[in-house]
Amino acid sequence: MKFLYKDLLTFLTKKPSLELLSKRLFQLGHEHEITDEILDFEFTPNRGDCLSLLGLSRDLNYFYESKYPFQVYNDDIDDLDINFQNLSTESCPKISFLEIEIGEKTQSYKPYLEDYFSKLGNNKINFFTDISNFVSYELGQPTHCYDRKSLGKEITFSKRQCNESFKTLLEKEIKLSDKNCVFTVGEEIIALAGVMGGLSTACSEKTRKVLIECAYFNPEEIIGKAIKYNLKSDAAHKFERGVDIESQVKVLRRFISIVNDHASIKSLKMKTFNYEDSKTKYLPIDVNKINMILGTNLTKEEYINYLADLGFEIDNEIKIPSYRHDISSQNDLSEEIGRVIGYDNIP
Repeated sequence: MKFLYKDLLTFLTKKPSLELLSKRLFQLGHEHEITDEILDFEFTPNRGDCLSLLGLSRDLNYFYESKYPFQVYNDDIDDLDINFQNLSTESCPKISFLEIEIGEKTQSYKPYLEDYFSKLGNNKINFFTDISNFVSYELGQPTHCYDRKSLGKEITFSKRQCNESFKTLLEKEIKLSDKNCVFTVGEEIIALAGVMGGLSTACSEKTRKVLIECAYFNPEEIIGKAIKYNLKSDAAHKFERGVDIESQVKVLRRFISIVNDHASIKSLKMKTFNYEDSKTKYLPIDVNKINMILGTNLTKEEYINYLADLGFEIDNEIKIPSYRHDISSQNDLSEEIGRVIGYDNIP
C-alpha cells in the first residue's frame, strides 16, 4: 500500500524528517520503499490495523504522538428506515447504513482529496466512490456505495450456496460457486460481500442519492474470494486481515464531513445493526513474563507506559483494542514492547 509522507505527518503531533520516520517504521516492522516522498509498504497478514494513515500513526505514537487531525460530522442524524435482513449474523455481526442525498457537487476536489489521486496515481471513479476510497485510505475501513434509486425496498445479507453469474461494478462477469456471503435485492445479487459490488446498483457521476454500507465481516468468510474470482480488491485485502468493528459510526461521520466539503447535503439518515455483544479481550499484567521473554529488566511502570502508548488501556488488566485482532497472549505483548524498544537495543 502507498501513503503520502505529508499525509502521514498530519496524523502526528511531532514532525519527523522522512529519513527518521522511515527508520522508525522499519524498527516497528513496517518494511517499505520510498519514491518521491511516497511510502510503499509490504504488510504482514496479521497487521490489518496498519492498512491506513490512522493505523500507522497509532503504531508511531510512542515516538511522535499520534492524533486524529480531521473533522467528523457531529450533528444529530435522523434514523434510517431500512428493511434489512441479516441471515448470517456470524458472518456479519455488525453493519451500518448511511443514506445521503446531495444537491450539485463542486467541480473540483479540495487539495487533500485531489492529492490522493494525482500524487498516488489512484483513478477517479465517481464522487461517492472516490470519497469511499479516500476514507479507507485514512481510516482503514472499507465502505460500499449503492445508487439509492437502483435498490429495492428490502436488502438481505446471507451466506448461501451460489451457482449463478454476477456482473461486478467493473463490468466483469464472474460465475459464483460454492458458498459466498452476498447482498441481495429480491433474487438479484447486488454485491459479493467484502469484495466488490455489482454493476446494476453502482454509483455514477449522476448519482445524487446514495446508500453507504459500512460492515464488519468475519475475515474467514472473505479470505480467498478475491483470488478465487480473479478480482483486485482493496476492500478484500483489508477485510481478510480484520477491520475495527467499533469504527463504523466514526467512519460514516467522516464520510459525511468530506461530502460536506464538496456538496450541499439535502438529507442524512443512518442506522446501525449490532447482532452480538462486545467481545473485548483482556490479558493480565505480567511484567515478569515479558522480561523473561525479552531478556529485559523493565519495571512495571515502563511496561505499562509502552503498552499505553500503543493504544492498550490498562487498569487491573490490559484491555486489547478492538482493532488489534492479532493480540491474544503475553508473547504478543512482548513483541509489541520489543518493537518499540527496538530489537537492536536489547542485549
